[in-house]
Amino acid sequence: MEMLTYLSRCLFWNIPKIDDYKRFSNASIPKGGTVLPLVQAPEKMPQHPVSWKFRGQPREGQLSELLASTGSTACIVLQHGKILYEQYFNGYQRDSINTSFSAAKSMTSVLTGIAIAEGAIHSVEDPVARYLTDFNKTGYDQITISHLLQMCSGLEYKEGVFPWTDDARVYYGLRLREQALRARLIETPGNIYHYNNYNLLLLGMILEKATGQPVPAYFSEKVWLHIGAEADASWSMDSRHSGFAKMESGFNALAIDFARFGQLCLQNGQSNGQTIIPASWLQESTSAPIHTADTTKYLSRMVPPLCKWAGSPHGYYKYLWWGYQTDTHNFDYFALGVKGQLIYISPRKQAVIVRFGKKWGDIDWWPELLKQLADSLA
Repeated sequence: MEMLTYLSRCLFWNIPKIDDYKRFSNASIPKGGTVLPLVQAPEKMPQHPVSWKFRGQPREGQLSELLASTGSTACIVLQHGKILYEQYFNGYQRDSINTSFSAAKSMTSVLTGIAIAEGAIHSVEDPVARYLTDFNKTGYDQITISHLLQMCSGLEYKEGVFPWTDDARVYYGLRLREQALRARLIETPGNIYHYNNYNLLLLGMILEKATGQPVPAYFSEKVWLHIGAEADASWSMDSRHSGFAKMESGFNALAIDFARFGQLCLQNGQSNGQTIIPASWLQESTSAPIHTADTTKYLSRMVPPLCKWAGSPHGYYKYLWWGYQTDTHNFDYFALGVKGQLIYISPRKQAVIVRFGKKWGDIDWWPELLKQLADSLA
């Protein structure tokens, strides 16, 4: 019966959509008692033409026209915690729910850091088998939490939308814990970067085991209650029976509340004088890898192809965050989802830029455009 339901999901739901949260079971993530006000900045963001590339060809136009034509649902620019730009498109409003897709991965990174700070998880160098006994077997016992966070676990993962691919099994599966434990080890852990959603499922299982709570409940208690969200959020589940959060993709909230999450990260995890996310963890998990003579060969194998392709400034991937090394001392970092869901954080400009959409649209690389917006800020 479950296989039939899985195949039905693949057949009838087909390509993932931004409103799939309406189809999945969801765990509620209540907001706190106080809304953090985000006031309009005295001056709005300058409306200069923006430039981008599509299929390698340069284009130029107005930001609002680009956003509307690419299926965007929301774009928000905060600087110093104030709103410089806030627009909604294609039938979406401020009170519309957006799903995260893979931007949820960066939220998992944050939870991992909190669990380490609290002592629930000992270290990123812990083997996965310390928490999940099913991984205490030859080869698998070499996989560490750090390998999961850096997408270099060595586990096999096949992309695609067909029912026999791992992408489909993870997105539509009804028993994701069991699915993750069946992942096959095909590379030495720590050698090869391979973007792999099984890593997120395993991190979710580790968080459950270490904290004694479902991931949505832990995120609500440690993060969402404290960011001043305007609305409750939710985390989509694999099924009502299994009750496991879709760690790779399933966080749902208002775009303005995603911006508040970005603002919390920009503030080094501080909110109202309280430490929500350890600043040291945010620094460790978002900063660029150190390139030395001993690590250059290793890192050349680890840099994800999209980051290499994105060009200058140099891109990187670190602990479920993407990043740009903008100069010797500064970096921007961002959470990224498949339809162009982005929470872009620029410490050098004290800015947070959010773009969500129904599709990626006719633009090669959204982060480069959001960096351009950050560069334009005073």
